[in-house]
Amino acid sequence: MISSPDIDKLLRRYLSPILRENGFAKVTARKAWGWQDHCVSVLQIRAVGSDFSDVTGWPPMSVCAWTGVYYDFIPFEGHTPPRRDEKGRLVPDEAYCHMRSHLSRSLDQSRFTDQLSNPAERARRDIWWFERDGSNIEETIEDIALRFVSEGKPWFDRYTDLSKTLADIEAERDCYNKFYKAEHFAKQLGLEAKHNMYAQKRVLEKTRMGL
Repeated sequence: MISSPDIDKLLRRYLSPILRENGFAKVTARKAWGWQDHCVSVLQIRAVGSDFSDVTGWPPMSVCAWTGVYYDFIPFEGHTPPRRDEKGRLVPDEAYCHMRSHLSRSLDQSRFTDQLSNPAERARRDIWWFERDGSNIEETIEDIALRFVSEGKPWFDRYTDLSKTLADIEAERDCYNKFYKAEHFAKQLGLEAKHNMYAQKRVLEKTRMGL
């Protein structure tokens, strides 16, 4: 039966050096942060856990690889703000990030996933299957590292470009969260007309929602 330390050891071997080479300055086995101007890049590897395993049939040590970018110029709304490290740098969890996504598996694991009863679970590409005996652990972690290079790095490059990120935010469906992010992106980029427009839209949406 494989354990978390078994997986972490290979994550450090295969993934951590690649993350450091690509601007992540604080790297642990399953979490990494990089700082670029006003952007905090976050990569987080999370196991699906026993509850998910019991319901779906995925082994509990199987993982997802989540990506996120947090922007320090967007005021925090909530109860507990992201924490800072010993150097005073923001180290948010991926769930706090303003832009979020995940890596997708390229490794063919159908010999494992075909045994799942739910067709939707068999079709998933956002989870990497770890056999309970660890027999496929190395090839699986190699695939996570390769997917960071081919998919993750371009994603982070896009969402640490503020102009491109604003364009993607503007393409989202209208809602309070969109207006809030767009307002502060426009302000950061010095786009006064857009800043005023989205500020007004945010206030109107907040009133409509009765907040």
